[in-house]
Amino acid sequence: MTLSELIERLEKADPNTVVRNGFSTAHSYRGYYEDLAFEPATYVTVEHMLACAKAALGKTYCGWKGGAFQMHEYTDVWIAERGCMGEAIGPLLLSYMLNDIEES
Repeated sequence: MTLSELIERLEKADPNTVVRNGFSTAHSYRGYYEDLAFEPATYVTVEHMLACAKAALGKTYCGWKGGAFQMHEYTDVWIAERGCMGEAIGPLLLSYMLNDIEES
């Protein structure tokens, strides 16, 4: 999934939905520095995840062994702790995140 696809999908979701296993802060992905990773986060809103994704668009991050990498709409996205390998965020994983919500 690309950053623009992630943003588009999150924009369609209810921004007030609390996601039990979502994501937060963005950084350069350890596996492919030109890719974007988000830190795993618990009990965050869709609105927060969308804000993090939008904030990363056009931002430049330092790679783990140097270099500067600007994130754009076609950048692939991952979920990973800073400095670690992780999982690609794809349509299926994002659907699980968005459907695994707290019932009130």
